[in-house]
Amino acid sequence: MAVTVLGIAGSARRGGNSELLLDRALAGAADAGAATERVALVDLDLHPCICPTSEDCLPAGVCSVRDDMQSLYPRLLACDLLYVASPVFFRNVTAQLKMMIDRCQAVWVRKYKLMQDVTPGHLAKRKGLFIAVANETGEREFQAAVITMRSVFATLNVRYTYDLLVGGLERPGDARRRLDYQERAYELGARLVREELAFLGQDG
Repeated sequence: MAVTVLGIAGSARRGGNSELLLDRALAGAADAGAATERVALVDLDLHPCICPTSEDCLPAGVCSVRDDMQSLYPRLLACDLLYVASPVFFRNVTAQLKMMIDRCQAVWVRKYKLMQDVTPGHLAKRKGLFIAVANETGEREFQAAVITMRSVFATLNVRYTYDLLVGGLERPGDARRRLDYQERAYELGARLVREELAFLGQDG
């Protein structure tokens, strides 16, 4: 059975630097033998969390907001590997990605309040890749975004395994001229699939 990879493009616009690097990571995953799917959050009808406390997700851990997040929940929990990409806005992920993250509160309730296994089809914690791009450089530029992604990955039973944090990309097409970043994204995307296949004993 093929390894499945879900890619989440968190940018507020299409065709930008983070989406390009995500596509390269997914290309690497596909070439390594995975079945890939990419979701651009900007194309979905998503709404922010409107519940004042986590108790509103009880008693079943189901979100009451009815939008495209309802079809995204099972994909987030069923994939073998999760790749997420976002530009950095005010030193954190975009509003589109943060909206998806906040809506994962329902999964948090199922996992930590109701003590349910939110990924019953998986033998171990899954692995994840985070890709972030920014105009500025330096560790501080990405620190808050990394903390945010580590938190939601943990809720989704995903181990924050690799990241690609790229500064110095100011204009939407800058990543197209950086073959080194593209090659790094491709390699990380492929590496996670190879590691998963080895874990499953399907590495040939």
